[in-house]
Amino acid sequence: MFTMSSSADQNLPIRIRGTIEGRVFEGIAGITSNGMSKLLMDYPEQQQKEIMDLLFKPNYGASLQHLKVEIGSDVNTSCGTEPSHMRNRQDFDITRGYGLPIAKWAKDINPDLMLDALRWGTPLWIENDTDKLAYYLNFLRGARDEYGLEFDYLGPDINEGAFSRDWTVNTLRPGLVSEGFSSIKLVADDSDHGWDIADHAANDPELFNAVYAYGVHYRQDSTDTAQHSGKPLWLSEDLASFRHSFSRGALDIAKRIIDMYVIGRMTKYEIHPLIEAEYENTPFNYKGILVATWPWSGHYKIDPGLWIIAHYTQFIQPGWIYLDDGCAQTSSGGYVTLKDPVTSDISIVIVNNGPKEEHYSFELIDGWLEDRQLYVWRTNETEHFQLTSTIQAEHGAFQLTVDSYSIYSLTTSSGQNKGSLGHEIPESTTFSLPYQDDFATGPISSNPLYTSDQGGAFEMYDAEDGNGIYLRQQLIETEIPIDWTYRKTPEPYTLMGSLEWVNYKVSVNVRLEEERGYASLGIRVNYTDKSSHPAEGYFFIMNHNGSYQLRRGRIPLAQGKTDRWTPYSWSRMELVANGNMIQAIWNDQLLLEVNDNELPSGQVVLASGYHHTGYQNLSIEMIDQNTPVDCIRYQDQDQRIQYHGNWSRADGDFNAYARTLSRTDEAGAIMWIRFTGVSVSILCKKAQDCGIVDVFLDGIYQGTVDTYQRMPGFRKSLVSLHGLSATEQHELKLIVKGQKHPESTGLLIYIDAVEVVGGQLLGME
Repeated sequence: MFTMSSSADQNLPIRIRGTIEGRVFEGIAGITSNGMSKLLMDYPEQQQKEIMDLLFKPNYGASLQHLKVEIGSDVNTSCGTEPSHMRNRQDFDITRGYGLPIAKWAKDINPDLMLDALRWGTPLWIENDTDKLAYYLNFLRGARDEYGLEFDYLGPDINEGAFSRDWTVNTLRPGLVSEGFSSIKLVADDSDHGWDIADHAANDPELFNAVYAYGVHYRQDSTDTAQHSGKPLWLSEDLASFRHSFSRGALDIAKRIIDMYVIGRMTKYEIHPLIEAEYENTPFNYKGILVATWPWSGHYKIDPGLWIIAHYTQFIQPGWIYLDDGCAQTSSGGYVTLKDPVTSDISIVIVNNGPKEEHYSFELIDGWLEDRQLYVWRTNETEHFQLTSTIQAEHGAFQLTVDSYSIYSLTTSSGQNKGSLGHEIPESTTFSLPYQDDFATGPISSNPLYTSDQGGAFEMYDAEDGNGIYLRQQLIETEIPIDWTYRKTPEPYTLMGSLEWVNYKVSVNVRLEEERGYASLGIRVNYTDKSSHPAEGYFFIMNHNGSYQLRRGRIPLAQGKTDRWTPYSWSRMELVANGNMIQAIWNDQLLLEVNDNELPSGQVVLASGYHHTGYQNLSIEMIDQNTPVDCIRYQDQDQRIQYHGNWSRADGDFNAYARTLSRTDEAGAIMWIRFTGVSVSILCKKAQDCGIVDVFLDGIYQGTVDTYQRMPGFRKSLVSLHGLSATEQHELKLIVKGQKHPESTGLLIYIDAVEVVGGQLLGME
């Protein structure tokens, strides 16, 4: 038997026989789940169509061949919720959420697209396998009846959670068959720790027969048992590209797709997420092949990772066969060769994620290539998806020099295209004020524009009691679902708007529908963590008994008491943020005012407990015509920010803006900026290992800041200065003292970003 090489020297001739066939390629997929696709729903129709074409249209963009959707359960499964189609045994509404509408759009674009579904959380009413089967079957029936969708695959149990053999074998598989879904294939067990399913099924014929393919997450290797099982092996969830580095992002994905087959014999790669259409203050941000977080303007960004995926999907189709003697790793990447069994077309994908060019000599022997021409496509950091040349094979032999940090696709096929060339993407990302939404129109059960639920379910509702349509938080205490394995869902709140908003006011009518609970309004919300904690922002909370608070995240800043709040009566909440002043207003009466500099910018939040709460007539406005609303945010690595001394990078943590931080613990190290504007803020990480820094503005000492904090805090203001002259240039310096709080374990200073209001950063002279 031929044994595929896991490594190869690219300077030696690579001899490929068309007869040494390996496994069948099953496609590259995208996953829409975890709240990561919601903002796509709110884009203008033109940009929405462009984005969907770039993701799914064959021979156009990413040209994805498979789509997996989350079966919603109202839990926050990373960066938001996917609404449940069944909140109790009697409830059913398949139109909630956005996974199925996106699947419908995608299937219309590519009728050959394969569809898959998987559950993360569990509705509370599910108590046994009979209940669970009803939940699954109603999802599949609803997808068929409402959207005309037939699913090809289904995950039988929880994503990266417990797997039930008896449920899969004794209930789900026969239930699908008896209810007309016998063609659906089960893929198990979407594990993030190993190939246990292969071990179990090897000694369990019923389980073996019930499952079509074995799937694992975030690893490229597989066990001997899995490889010799006779089952297709899938990398059923893996990375989309991190956006701060081409080599460690997009090209790393290219290498993972090679490694999954060469090392693990896996034949399907599923990128997570499908699209980065979630707000960047939620977990797992800054990772995606296309970024769509500005629906109000229509702006979106195509990451190079999209064209990396196209180097596979536009050259290799499901059903093509790996040629194992044309597949190998190299020290800097590797290559795979696949063949169309019908036409005998071939495609070779080569990845070089190293600093030197590489030289390849191919010899396709036994005459099956003859003297056919190969088209050569390339992507590097600056040029994406370019047809660079053609190669005329002579008796099946040819040579190729592969540039450093690049991916190449060589093919005898045709029809590939770079489909974005005609797009005129709107340039602006600004969310202009004023903005109003009366929450009185829109499809029932839908989410309002620009909202992103992080807990609960904020949906349009018709009370049929004379109040008409309004926004209502629908999830009540008896319907709180069971969380996903790795994420706790916070109490209900929904994010909305621009992260660049600084000085503005927001107001909304609210009502409670019971003699208990609270309503809350948030402003300058700039961060949410992967827990049940509330978001980081300034929150005005009014309880049913008239007690109220102004909080910063979980920390109370001020409180008071007013008259009891009568159920079903509408009242108006208002919050104002202007510089370091935060005001809370109730029915036009100023209740609380505090000065606080910790959170200089961020979004609006509507929040409540697990009870029915109504919202009407949202208004987000400027303070006045002379007060700038927005900041310009500069990441810590911006070239206009000067660092002196021993600073290093700390990349990868999704809690930081753009997953980057600059840090030092060297006494005397300096961070230095020049700017114009009326306000400036330096954002930092505060933690148990942090130290102390001195602050100087225009050469004048402003104070000393201790960045020690017992529990880590992200995107916090190290310093915020307001009321500056807009007509003058300013210099701000931070000088590390090399001192620390008595309880601190270190001296580190972390810089995350710089925000300027009413001006901009300037380069150093």
